[in-house]
Amino acid sequence: MPEHRATHERLQELAALESSILDAIPQAIVGLHNRRIIFANNAVKDTFGWHRKELVGQSVTVFYRNKREASQIARYFYSTLKRQRTFVVEFPCRRKDGQDILCRMRAARIGERLIEGRIVITYEDITEQKRAAQELERSREQLRSLSAHLQSVREKESTRIAREIHDELGQSLTALQMDVSWLAKQLPDKSTSLLEKTRRMAQLVDATIDSVHRISTELRPIILDDLGLTAAMEWQADEFHHRTGIRCEMAVDDVDTISKELATTLFRIFQSTLTNVARHAKATAVKVRLTQADNELCLQVADNGRGITSQQIEDPGSFGIMGIRERAHLWNGSVCIMGKARRGTTVTVLIPLPEEHALP
Repeated sequence: MPEHRATHERLQELAALESSILDAIPQAIVGLHNRRIIFANNAVKDTFGWHRKELVGQSVTVFYRNKREASQIARYFYSTLKRQRTFVVEFPCRRKDGQDILCRMRAARIGERLIEGRIVITYEDITEQKRAAQELERSREQLRSLSAHLQSVREKESTRIAREIHDELGQSLTALQMDVSWLAKQLPDKSTSLLEKTRRMAQLVDATIDSVHRISTELRPIILDDLGLTAAMEWQADEFHHRTGIRCEMAVDDVDTISKELATTLFRIFQSTLTNVARHAKATAVKVRLTQADNELCLQVADNGRGITSQQIEDPGSFGIMGIRERAHLWNGSVCIMGKARRGTTVTVLIPLPEEHALP
């Protein structure tokens, strides 16, 4: 019968095509009927160490570590597939040689409805992928811990140096200033050249005192330790205005009950944002808001400059932005930077408060 022969050949071609498609997929694939394997592709050899012919007729429990886990995943599979056609889950499995692996399993029912437990499952071995991801995250955490430690050490050292400069060098210069002033008063009026010399000495001492004050303040604003974050930010905004001519409008809540370390982080972030405005924004005004709500601190700095671009935000050479993000991340915070051409840039930093600082 030519028609029967053609039909038979067509079915053979479809079966061969189906087998080729299955074997072209790199993940292990098995078909189940009432939890027993009815077909598998060649990739099960790479994933589980079983030959496809060995698996046909076996229970799918051969892929799991014990019967309890096998029953657990089976209940999950079938209950889920009654509600939806496909789903994905990660689950521990076991190879033929006893080695434990982690698989990403994609399950789908065969047909529109789940009939007689007919499903197909794809197994992808993600053991090394997960291990690499965990190792990468562990390395990142170690780097963040190191960064936090280095920042803490740097701040402590800056504070020590700033106080020594302010107290010891400042006192010596003040004494020298008084001596020069006394010396000038002792000279006769006719000693014109000596009077001019002492006048220049007094000017040099005054300039040196100003430099010492500026350097110690840049190392560590003493006002931050003595009067708290609010006063320090207002002082920094005033200094920024006098230095750049850019107006700085402040709206800062009283958040001085937060820890010294968190206050330092927020102050340094604030300094970095103002530095970026001065260097890149070409702005004439900046609005600053620091608020506490829903057990979270929100620092927002918005300028009216040319607006940062997405390329600049993601530029790996933008160390100022990178530093802001890293400081915020150390407190489980987040940073959002948005810019609009000729309409300015807004930097929003959100930092969840530790429980001891949270609002009741």
